[in-house]
Amino acid sequence: MTGAPTLSPKTGTIATATGPVTMDTPRYGAVIRAYECTPLLKQVITALRAQTAPPEAILIVDSSHSAQTARDFAALGATVVPYPKGEFNYSRAINVGVAANPAPLTLIVSSHVLLAPEVIEHGWRMAQSHNLEVVFWTPPGPQQVGEVEFVVGRRNFTGRNGMSNSAALVPTERLRVRPFREEVFSAEDQEWTRYYLGQYRRGLYRIQTAAMQYLNPNHGEKVWSHDKLINEELAIGHFVNRRLIMPDRIIARFLRGVLATLRRRPERARMHFGIAKAFLMANFKQPVARSRYF
Repeated sequence: MTGAPTLSPKTGTIATATGPVTMDTPRYGAVIRAYECTPLLKQVITALRAQTAPPEAILIVDSSHSAQTARDFAALGATVVPYPKGEFNYSRAINVGVAANPAPLTLIVSSHVLLAPEVIEHGWRMAQSHNLEVVFWTPPGPQQVGEVEFVVGRRNFTGRNGMSNSAALVPTERLRVRPFREEVFSAEDQEWTRYYLGQYRRGLYRIQTAAMQYLNPNHGEKVWSHDKLINEELAIGHFVNRRLIMPDRIIARFLRGVLATLRRRPERARMHFGIAKAFLMANFKQPVARSRYF
């Protein structure tokens, strides 16, 4: 799109070649990736409907390939979007959901995330007040007091602090113009952040808040998946910030493993040694891994 701003007759949103999508109240469809209908998923959907700005549509990308599971999803009042046959891929699952979303904004949200009622509307208004069109949420950091909000831009993007697909609100058209890359087997959100910052020269609004709860029973603050961490770190190092796989960073990782060993923390040591080895190998051969749920 070039030239003067245009007004979409369908959405009422304004977009230009350089300016952000704008609207007073966020009009969005929620895209959830899932393969089983859990009690937590039901809570996630209930929380979405309780938003002060609720979604116009709730779409579940169903990778179960089970007729019963699809019926269970439909019983929640969601639009069921079948995942294509073949090997599962995080990026493809999101792209399929985005393609089916009729709303001008897409909320990518995990089946493990609960959002307080005001989260979406508040986050969108804060992003718009900074002339931004992408907002995402993460749980609070260690020892964080209150809510922390800031803009992630080209200068402070590290490859780890970019958009989180656990909960992110993005203009649908941006995700259609440049979908998530399927070869990025993990941390696809960080790779897309890198693209977005370079393409639009515009930041993303990050909100760290207790109003966003990430309740994955297999990976979180107290329980974490060794394989998930290694996959994420390797993907970030290869696809997002190659500085991370340089020799000095590999040595630093190895030394962290040694330190964890001395502190008698064998799981942490195994993680650091595993990441160091994966980073070393990535210097000689492009890493290949499968996307999968953890």
